[in-house]
Amino acid sequence: MKNRNRILCGIVSICLLITALFVGCNRAFPSESAGTVSATQSATGGIDTTNTQAQTTQEESGSAAEAVVPLPSQKGGNTVKILENRITNLNLSGEVGRILAANEQNWVQKILEDNPGLFEGFLNPQNGKIGKCMWHGEFPGKLLTGIAQTYLTHRDPETQKVGDRFVETFGKAQNEDGYLGPWKRNQQFERDVSSSNLGKWDTWGQYHCIYGLYRWYQVTGNRQALEIAQRALDNIYDHFITGNISLVAQNWAECNLAIGHAFALFYEETGEEKYLQAAERIVNQDWKDTYLDFYSKTTLSCNWMDAALAGKPYYASGQPRWEGLYALETLATLYRITGKEEYNTALANLWWGMVQNDRHNTGSFGTGEGATGNLYGAGSETCNTVAWMAFSTDYLAISRDSRVADELELSFFNATLGSLLDGERNFTYMNNSDGTREAARITLEGHSYLGARDMSCCQANGNRGLSQLTEWALLSGGDSLYLNYYGQSGIETRLESGHRVEIAQETEYPRNGQIRIRVNTDCERVLTLNLRIPAWSVNTRLTVNGEELSVCAGQYASISRVWSPDDTIELVLDMAPHFWVSDQTTMSFRVSAYTGPILLAFRTSDDVRATSRFNVEDLRNLTAVPGDGLVNFASRTATEKDVMLTDYYTAGKHGEAYVSWLVCISDMTPIKPDQNTVPIWCNR
Repeated sequence: MKNRNRILCGIVSICLLITALFVGCNRAFPSESAGTVSATQSATGGIDTTNTQAQTTQEESGSAAEAVVPLPSQKGGNTVKILENRITNLNLSGEVGRILAANEQNWVQKILEDNPGLFEGFLNPQNGKIGKCMWHGEFPGKLLTGIAQTYLTHRDPETQKVGDRFVETFGKAQNEDGYLGPWKRNQQFERDVSSSNLGKWDTWGQYHCIYGLYRWYQVTGNRQALEIAQRALDNIYDHFITGNISLVAQNWAECNLAIGHAFALFYEETGEEKYLQAAERIVNQDWKDTYLDFYSKTTLSCNWMDAALAGKPYYASGQPRWEGLYALETLATLYRITGKEEYNTALANLWWGMVQNDRHNTGSFGTGEGATGNLYGAGSETCNTVAWMAFSTDYLAISRDSRVADELELSFFNATLGSLLDGERNFTYMNNSDGTREAARITLEGHSYLGARDMSCCQANGNRGLSQLTEWALLSGGDSLYLNYYGQSGIETRLESGHRVEIAQETEYPRNGQIRIRVNTDCERVLTLNLRIPAWSVNTRLTVNGEELSVCAGQYASISRVWSPDDTIELVLDMAPHFWVSDQTTMSFRVSAYTGPILLAFRTSDDVRATSRFNVEDLRNLTAVPGDGLVNFASRTATEKDVMLTDYYTAGKHGEAYVSWLVCISDMTPIKPDQNTVPIWCNR
């Protein structure tokens, strides 16, 4: 955002369903009185367990896709059935639960108290003393999206009160015509664009408000939120679609084109054909329209679709800034609606291109404020990674590829937690692999305004990054569940059939790899639980009631059975150190060391500096010790100086200088990023 500061100044089926309703729901939830364990049997008489490569998984229907129902309703028909998020409560505990609960209490529940002028620009757009930046309209929407996701972590009533107050204030601020932004009429949309004024990010801001309101409705059932969001979307439709005006007439196309995602979502919600037509027009026409780009000072078009279908990575597209990832989410929604394979192909090409060219060792996305094709760039903005995780969550639901969930976990434990500073309130603007972190409210002070001192893009967005965990932790499809998040929790969800399921985990992960899982459900028919086996877990042990099952790294391990509360799953993941060996033409003699999903780092001192050298054998044989981090290991440099390696999040949270790219001459050959090989950060 420093760049932004520059511009501040069938019958059988029915019968089966009826049978399931009468037969499959006989057990109270959760049951504590089950007797013998019942499981489906394979041809050999053992438990039916299979390793499934996610993108080719097929359920009992024989289809490679399952039903997705945007919660709580769906009127727009979908052609492709993909995984969905039906979590009702994550019940997070353990250290991760503590961190997220502290952020909820210290930031989320105090946002309006600490920033009483947050909505002033919306309520009084004529007030010229506020000091609005061009993306001013995004702040409350980004915040509400995070609040909705945060509510799913514990369902805290105080958080619900905050979200409802947001909705109430949005209702008061909305214009009679549905406009939902901070600008007076002659400044709305493209109305003030001229040769001397590049305009602003109006539909971008409204997209975030519409999305936040819609997500709040989905999570809580607040109908007012849905109505406000739809009125705002209709106003945009009337102006741009009915008026035959390109979205890029506002300039800043990488931002303003995000509204296509909202149109696609509202087709799913309402079944109104106009929304689908709008979303497809935006992707197939507006994405190609040219506009004057502020950054390059040239006329260009984003044209992400054609670039992706031509095999170009995102950084080589017409516009590679991070904001564009929200527009790219339109592809996922359109694919599940229409089944048009070009949308899926473009989505997959874009995602893999990003992970192979622009995902840093922290799990962050891009260098600076966008994709550059450099895996070793100096740092990534917090907003980059929030967008990356939202985009990755969409691709996970479509692809069922467990490696996508590996990437989400990498991003969560490192870049995302690393964006949160001491006190669990303030977020940073830039996450550097090596260096220090500073609060966004300092770096991006120019974003703030009267009555909202905390506001900046990254501070408003940071909590969404943390709470994005609720969107990918456990996904469902038909009578199958996909467990992606490991950590102390009691995740509650509902199957498409309405049956309730709780996945309870007892673990200290990621401090160690031992995870005990129990499944409680009110349904007595076969339910398949797919456990993510991370690509880095080479030697994994999985047992169900003591019976050992075979697994494969980088795939889901599927367990199909009628579950009893007495069933116990024991999963032991391989937490031996693994490495990312740098490309010697870009960064010589550096490695990043990981244990599980955790990137290790050390705080620099007079004795141990950024240039201190390590022996790879010492890094392979770390000793766990007590400390203040999620993980703590004693090690030593090549000159035998003692050093504490801890997790990336802890290493820099207090403002200390830290290093995660360690100087090390290793015996490992660097892995070239490729979709069909071991991930670059899983070298041994």
